[in-house]
Amino acid sequence: MVTHSHEVPIRLFQVRPELAAELLVKSLGAAFPAYASALPESEALTNNDPLELNCDNAAVFRDEAGVPVFAVIIEIQRGQDNRKRYSWPMYTTILRARLKCPVRLLAICTDAATADWARRAIEIGPPGFTLLPDVINPEDLMEIDEDRAKEAVEILILKAACRGPQAEQVAHKLGRRLNELSESDRQQYAGLAMQLLSDEACTVLEEYMSMTYQEYLESPAGKLELKGEQRGEQRGRRLGQIGALLKVLDARGIEVSSSALARIEGVSDEEELDRWFIRAVTVDRVEEIFD
Repeated sequence: MVTHSHEVPIRLFQVRPELAAELLVKSLGAAFPAYASALPESEALTNNDPLELNCDNAAVFRDEAGVPVFAVIIEIQRGQDNRKRYSWPMYTTILRARLKCPVRLLAICTDAATADWARRAIEIGPPGFTLLPDVINPEDLMEIDEDRAKEAVEILILKAACRGPQAEQVAHKLGRRLNELSESDRQQYAGLAMQLLSDEACTVLEEYMSMTYQEYLESPAGKLELKGEQRGEQRGRRLGQIGALLKVLDARGIEVSSSALARIEGVSDEEELDRWFIRAVTVDRVEEIFD
């Protein structure tokens, strides 16, 4: 089931993949190689086998020549799921094989018990072949206080996703930081935050934003929320179409550029996706499916 508390944090990493590196370095003290750019990577980790694998989010960091130097798989984990102890190693090895660079798996857990579970080493089998997920829990997030406004807003929205007792405190900090952003960023991030915060915390945020809840409902993000279950069903169908299209392109060895991926993932017309899927069977370059 698609939920705001799961989808909104993922959206933060899709909008700005650098957030994965910042969390690893600033919260966990991880060593990270120099990189010139960070781009979203397809979440579809499906191999040629019938088994379909999709992580929550993946970000790839490239040098100035565009060569991948590091990648991070991000999982928003809201509870213990022992199936992940088998899928997480596959995520990392498949993406590593695809990109030919080191890959880490970052689990952002919404409670301490889930974080303790996620930190357990996953023994693959051969001696020394062990996956140690990088884990951030709500306490880790609460300790991060960024100097730059946009980074601070993203961290605070992740804190809001944990729905801890500090929700109103988070709303106060978030309201102050939102007012430091450009109007377009301010409205975008406020819309995301209001999908996660409690009614009381939303009231606090509205006071900083000078934006009533009715104004939020009339904003693009609010209109999306009003679609409710219909939106969730449509999103599910669209994601299925996108996944099928990317699998066809991958199976045919057709490279999907970041701009093409963004266009594919950004389309909302299901009929358009059907047309692209049909063209994907015969084209030689991904750009040809858009003609």
